[in-house]
Amino acid sequence: MTRMLWLCVMIIASPAFAEDLPEPPLPPGNPPVAEAAPTPDIDARAPAAPAADRPSVDVRLYRSNAPDPSLGFAPGSRFQTAEDRKPIQTPGISVTFPLQ
Repeated sequence: MTRMLWLCVMIIASPAFAEDLPEPPLPPGNPPVAEAAPTPDIDARAPAAPAADRPSVDVRLYRSNAPDPSLGFAPGSRFQTAEDRKPIQTPGISVTFPLQ
């Protein structure tokens, strides 16, 4: 009985709530062309199984593979970050804990 009462109240009250809502904005006449819609990754794979059952420590060079920023510079020039100007790249430590 209580569900029927709430259903009737919601049906009766819904037009009153709908009248208070503002109109949605109109879409632009020319939609943006440069933005692509997201698509699913066809080559997606499941995560790899852990190689070991024990924690491991590894030394790695952490370098970000940023897009080439030299495309906006004069021919022959290349942008260098502070990390690129170092004579020796600073290694990092990677610690892996397999979860069970």
